[in-house]
Amino acid sequence: MATALRSSSSGLSKLPKHAYREAYGDLFSIFELPLIDGWDVQTAQLIEPFITVSKDPSREKITAKKLLNYGKNEVVMRWQRILEEQDGYRPIAPEELATNPNAGYLGSQDRFYARYRYRYGDRISFGFTAEKDPGEEFFRGTQKQGFDFYSGHLFLKDFGKVKRFSLGDYQAQFGQGLTFWSGLGFNRKGSFTVSTAQLGRGIGPYTSINENLFLRGSAVTLTHGNFDVSAFYSGKRIDGNVSEIEADSTDFEQAATVITSFQESGFHRTRNEVEDKNAIFQEHFGGNISYNTERFHVGVTAAHMRLDGAINRRLAEYSQFRFNGTENTVIGGDYLWKIRNFTFFGETTRSANGAWATLNGLNIDMNARLSVNITQRNYDRDFQSVASVGFGEGSLIENESGVYFGVEFRPFKRWKLNAYADHFKFPWLRFQTDAPSSGYDLLAQLEYQPRGSTSIYFRYRDKFKPINTREEVEGVDYLVDQSRRNFRLNASYRASRQVRFRSRIEYTRYNRGAEPLSEGFMVYQDVIYNFKESPLRLTFRYALFDSDTYDARLYAYENDVLYSFSIPAYNGRGSRVYAILKYRIGRWANIWLRWAQFYYTDRNEVGTGREAIAGNTRTEVKAQLQIKF
Repeated sequence: MATALRSSSSGLSKLPKHAYREAYGDLFSIFELPLIDGWDVQTAQLIEPFITVSKDPSREKITAKKLLNYGKNEVVMRWQRILEEQDGYRPIAPEELATNPNAGYLGSQDRFYARYRYRYGDRISFGFTAEKDPGEEFFRGTQKQGFDFYSGHLFLKDFGKVKRFSLGDYQAQFGQGLTFWSGLGFNRKGSFTVSTAQLGRGIGPYTSINENLFLRGSAVTLTHGNFDVSAFYSGKRIDGNVSEIEADSTDFEQAATVITSFQESGFHRTRNEVEDKNAIFQEHFGGNISYNTERFHVGVTAAHMRLDGAINRRLAEYSQFRFNGTENTVIGGDYLWKIRNFTFFGETTRSANGAWATLNGLNIDMNARLSVNITQRNYDRDFQSVASVGFGEGSLIENESGVYFGVEFRPFKRWKLNAYADHFKFPWLRFQTDAPSSGYDLLAQLEYQPRGSTSIYFRYRDKFKPINTREEVEGVDYLVDQSRRNFRLNASYRASRQVRFRSRIEYTRYNRGAEPLSEGFMVYQDVIYNFKESPLRLTFRYALFDSDTYDARLYAYENDVLYSFSIPAYNGRGSRVYAILKYRIGRWANIWLRWAQFYYTDRNEVGTGREAIAGNTRTEVKAQLQIKF
């Protein structure tokens, strides 16, 4: 009966995401995705490049012949550069360099990236990545070894009792991210208003080029029945400013090295940045135990961080509770429970100083048309994380409490409303906010799809958060109201198999106390054209923008070459143009060429400091080659 129902979409009523497979079994094809409650044809098309529907490969016997015949190899090489000369690359007189060794960058403006990766399904992955940032030397001077950053990994999955194994560079992500989560988290507030829960994937390979957000060492997850047990160790050198102190013969516990700051940019372009490179040895180790069924998960995570020196940062009044010292430990528990149309999730964790952080949420699938999310969080002002991400208004898991309510409503077949209301409080001071404060964040987005090839949505966002006055006052700065309102109209239309259009108009209003109102405006037009008689694809955008101040800036996601992304700030007055050409060479190679330029009409210098350009344009070019075999 299930097979018969699945063969005809007209006879299949939509089921919630967590009930579909229970009712009908495993998916046969990606064409079933639109039949799941909360999904539609457009969503399925968006994620199609990232998923595969096939039989469970975990019990498949792997042989050398299969590895050779069915394994996939990939080589990616990329070059990019700012065409205009920036101040940091200008010729410097020997006299100036002798006075200030950090007056300019040591290397060229070129950025180089190279990656090789082998994959056998999702069960085996190994490869390496190398990158040189603009301004860094290359095969000379301070970088005689070539690239500034190297990364390599080996990852295995589903080998008997070994569920996951990583050697080299890897990620470890558990629960909702409050106790331990290396790498980026993607649960910030946005138009996906009922998606606040993290999906910790456990141990996985690291293939990115961020020089800080990863672990280096080894990790393993063992499975027995419904239980998973993970353990990990990482030891790597990180950038920072350190000073040696004379050891006190009477104080054997005093650290010989004091860490005054961390350098997290990953850049090594000047003498000072090179001196800070790999100055600190950092260790992470810990583990996770979890019990998992189709509808229930509970886990406990513990993590410890240790440095070969003592952190002694000059903390400001607002940051006085942040970690200083040599070692820190966190331990916490997380859960996820699905019962009928309800999904409960959350995590509570404690740092070594006794401070707590907790997050709890509930998703309710009322019916096929209505879903609701309620998420509560409370992060103590003195919570000291080891490596964490979490849902909230601030970028750190500290000094915040709040309640979030999100709803997704489909009143009619082609209409969808997403909305959320988030009220948050900061019990202690924050950066540029010299008193406890509270605020709110509201969003509503109404989308209309008259047909599969056309989509139109309107978005309104209103955000209020107090901030210090910029007026000259004696003593402590007092708080003033800060509000930002944003209006967006976005449309996408596929005219044919070859041509697709995307258009956007966006306007923002920014108020800060008694200061004059700041306004920002942007409009852009995208054209994506697939040449009919050639394996060539063109993506083009032309944008106009006008913002009174930097506070009224706007952001817009841009298409980029594979494995790269761009979200520039549209600030000031001018235009932006970018174009990408992608050429497919059979089934084994792709070439990308990307050109992007800001053209400003309100200034004669772009950027500041060593990044400054004398002129009113900033032009970036990229070239990338991908080879698959």
